[in-house]
Amino acid sequence: MTDDDYVVSRHIVWQMNIPETVLDVYFNHVRMLPSWKQGFPAYVHPAIRDVVELAPNKTKIITETGEYVFAFDERTTFVPEAAQFVRTGTLVVHYNNTLVLLLNISPPDHDELGKSWVARGIEEFEDGEWVAELTQLDPQLATYEAEQNQKDEALRQNELNGLDELREKLSRLLPVKVEKPSWFRWFSQRLGI
Repeated sequence: MTDDDYVVSRHIVWQMNIPETVLDVYFNHVRMLPSWKQGFPAYVHPAIRDVVELAPNKTKIITETGEYVFAFDERTTFVPEAAQFVRTGTLVVHYNNTLVLLLNISPPDHDELGKSWVARGIEEFEDGEWVAELTQLDPQLATYEAEQNQKDEALRQNELNGLDELREKLSRLLPVKVEKPSWFRWFSQRLGI
């Protein structure tokens, strides 16, 4: 690959929003999947056949087409030009044991609020079927999560409605008449007999 081909391929990667897509898939879905699998399995999209937390910030997901390993590394770096320490990181993606993407990332600037991390550079990129799968999987994961949230909210609302109905039914029941203790029982209780 010539230097010009290298520059063109990197430009296409940015145009296709691959770094943003991969960051969204990782930070909004993949890194939470191991805990979702244990606590909320209904939230794990059916396209994800299995998910394993290999280490803190290192997660393997298995899909129909293969295995992905996402590894996030955060560090503090001294920048001499700015004379300050800044947080930086890398997100590495392996697909079927092959390095396919290595992004240099950092927290967002003030004008990029709302994002957790932003891609600043692409160190490695290997084109392949993984790009199409992750590009399709990103909106599917978001939609599936929203659908599960709606189902959970509808279930909660049904439970609340059931409680309201029960309260209403109980409030309509005639109050049970409480017997007054007899004069003898009242007197004996007062005397402690």
